[in-house]
Order: sequence, then structure tokens, then C-alpha cells
Amino acid sequence: MNLLPYDWIAIGYLVLTGVLILIFHKNVARWYLYLFARVLCITGIVLLTLTDEPTLFPVQFLRDWYPLSTIALFYLEMGKLTQMVFQRYFDETVIRWEKQVFKGMPSLELSDRFPSISLSEILHLCYFSYYVITVFLAAWLYFKGKIGPFQETVFAETLTFNLSLLCYPFLPVTGPRYLFEKIQGPLSKGFFFKLVHSVVSRGSSKGTAFPSSHVSLSVIVLLCAFRHDSTAFLILLPMCVGLTLSTVYGRFHYAIDALVGAILAGIIFLLTTILF
Repeated sequence: MNLLPYDWIAIGYLVLTGVLILIFHKNVARWYLYLFARVLCITGIVLLTLTDEPTLFPVQFLRDWYPLSTIALFYLEMGKLTQMVFQRYFDETVIRWEKQVFKGMPSLELSDRFPSISLSEILHLCYFSYYVITVFLAAWLYFKGKIGPFQETVFAETLTFNLSLLCYPFLPVTGPRYLFEKIQGPLSKGFFFKLVHSVVSRGSSKGTAFPSSHVSLSVIVLLCAFRHDSTAFLILLPMCVGLTLSTVYGRFHYAIDALVGAILAGIIFLLTTILF
């Protein structure tokens, strides 16, 4: 068996959330299905890592890339689990923190202060680039044959994201898009504005605002790019900066969500440089 660090992250997340589901099962509909799915997933990971020898390309590719697929799978599942510990949301607490730190609410004020259609479209495009950012650096390194940096990046990404997910059952926060009016006026007519808000309305998991996993993941990818590949860093820099700003500008997250997400990414990056 050849379990890599990111395999342990996936297994650890499945075990920890499984224990939480078992403890708070009365608050989780069909809780036994979640436990059964975890047994299957852990079994699959173990089977993929049974040998140290090179395997056929499709199997090896699955073995290398399955951790990043868990980002989407674990996130979508978390929408059903954010209320298993507390049957309420803590937006009022996070709003209070936001006002204390920023002396206001940037999540409501930023788009009003800078009501530029061009700016709005650029930032919403950056927000949409999240789906590219998630895999871009890993693919860049993988297909350049930099397997060590690839594995380090996957480790950093999955650890950052999974730690964000583990926060949500203990501090479920909906975010401003659920509590306050969506941006109106000319900004709402933009193509990328409509596209992003349509995607978010269909695929977001309620209660997963604090910390912002969008920001934590984009920042950790940017830091890994800075460490491993300057060209990839320069490509990712405007997208990651724009995405961080867009989470607040577009009223997807409170500014404090973004700040804590960035701090989490910085901590994980420092940990990663020590471990690798």
C-alpha cells in the first residue's frame, strides 16, 4: 500500500465527518447513506494505493487526480450537513465581526461605491474562473512532469479546502446573498453577472460562507504557483486577485469570510513548505 499525504487527507476528512454524522445523526436525514458512502470511498482509495508499481495510464491518472474531484463532491454534500451540529445560522455573529474589523460592511457597500459595469463584468469573470483555478496549476505541473510539485499542490489544495469544510457544521453562515437584496440596476444586466449568479443559485451549498473556500483555495493555488512555477503564477495572479475581490463585490461573501479564507491559506502554505 502506498498512501500519499493527500490520500490521508481524503481518508481523514471522510472519517472525521463520518464520526460527526454518527454523533449528530438525528439531525441528518438518511444518515446511514452518508456512512455507507464513506466506507465505499475509503475502500476505493485503499484499492487505488495497493501497489507501488506503475499501473496502466487510466488507473494511474485516476489515482493521481481523484483528490481534486473530491473538492466538488465534498462541497455539494456539505450543503446537507451544515445543520447537523447547530440548527441555525450565525450570520449575525459574522456581520458583527465584519463591522468591527472593516468599520462597515464592504459586502454591501463595494458594488455601490464602484458601480462600473466593466469592473463588475471583470470581477464576475474572475469569480467564474474559480473552476479553472482549481485544476489549472495541478494540470500545468502534472503535464510538465513535475510530479513532486504536483503532489504538493494537491496536498495543499485538498487540506485547505477540507479544513474550510470542517468549519461549516460548527459555524454555519449563509452569506449576504441569502440575507440581503441582490445587486440591481445596470450591473445586473451584464453577461458574466447573469452567468455567475445563475450557476451559484443552482450549485451553492447554504451555510458554507465562513471562511470563503473560494478565497482560501485560490490563495493557496497562487502561493503554490509562486513556489513552483513563475509563469503559472503570473497567469493565475490576476484571476486570483480578481476572484478574491469578486466574492465581496458580488455579495457572495462577507469581507471577513474572504479575510479568514486568505489567512487559512497562508497557514496551510507555511505548513506545506515545512512538510515538503
